[in-house]
Amino acid sequence: MGTALRRETCSWGRATDLVVGLGSSRGVRAAAVWSALRVAVVDLSEVTAFGTIDRRRDEPGLLAVIREHGAPLRCYPAAQLDAVDVPNPSEPVRGHVGTRSVAEAAALLAARDLGGGSLIVPKLRGEHVTVAVAALAPPSSPPSRPLSISAACTACGACLRTCPEHALRPAPRRPTVVAARCTSCGECVEICPTDAITLRESE
Repeated sequence: MGTALRRETCSWGRATDLVVGLGSSRGVRAAAVWSALRVAVVDLSEVTAFGTIDRRRDEPGLLAVIREHGAPLRCYPAAQLDAVDVPNPSEPVRGHVGTRSVAEAAALLAARDLGGGSLIVPKLRGEHVTVAVAALAPPSSPPSRPLSISAACTACGACLRTCPEHALRPAPRRPTVVAARCTSCGECVEICPTDAITLRESE
């Protein structure tokens, strides 16, 4: 469990978005989940979503970590997870939860739901938790940015907390936009106290 992820970078310089699959026993401690995550992922700010089996959607230790991090959680039934081709399937795991893989399969399914990707960190075992990481496939060319954030931004963080798609990331001067995640819903425009955010006209 000593191999940490090296950050990958797209051809135009944006770090790759990551999806983390999580499996756990009942009663897993949040501290154990954080410990396993930090082994698997160098920069946790690059995690754009989590995935797990639906029977763990209410597991307190997992939820505490996911809520503190802020990325959304996607849950999948055992039959859907079991249909995913993974590098490290386990029949004993299937005997317990109905699928040969939780962490790896959940990472791949969540990445597929977000546009596709590939597993870059196979299953790592921690204390009553397993972690796997998939990288979302970058688009073939730099996407146009659907939002414009002007110098009037004070980096107050209101838009980061409001965005339902987690398409805004903190930066020293003003947030950056993950264009592939932005749906142009306008909630950040409405919440901005300095009117620094505007939606760009579609061409």
